[in-house]
Amino acid sequence: MKSKKREQEKIQQKLHRKLAELQGSTSRKDDLIAERLSDPVDQMQSRADLDLAVTTINTSFEMRRAVETALNLIETGKYGICSECDEDINPKRLQAVPWTTLCIVCQEMYDLESQFAGDDPKPIRV
Repeated sequence: MKSKKREQEKIQQKLHRKLAELQGSTSRKDDLIAERLSDPVDQMQSRADLDLAVTTINTSFEMRRAVETALNLIETGKYGICSECDEDINPKRLQAVPWTTLCIVCQEMYDLESQFAGDDPKPIRV
């Protein structure tokens, strides 16, 4: 039992480090400033840069939310239980992706559903 508690403490520390890393990366509002350019090629490049900045910020935000959810689950004693099927998540999976809320079977199902959903953006579920 102590081993499991020690393992959760390590994961909790890893999650806190990830959260600190993400909080630094989400303050990229300067990347969202669009310039007025007269050259169409420059406009296209500026638009591509803006799209990339928005995608990066969204991904960081979703990842931060996933890490915060994992930390909350640790506090409530529900960490390591799949949010879809209520089965235990493999400890090796939790080591690799400590913010996951899905077991590998449910994750694969989620990924398949996301593939067929098209451009409908989904929150990070790993």
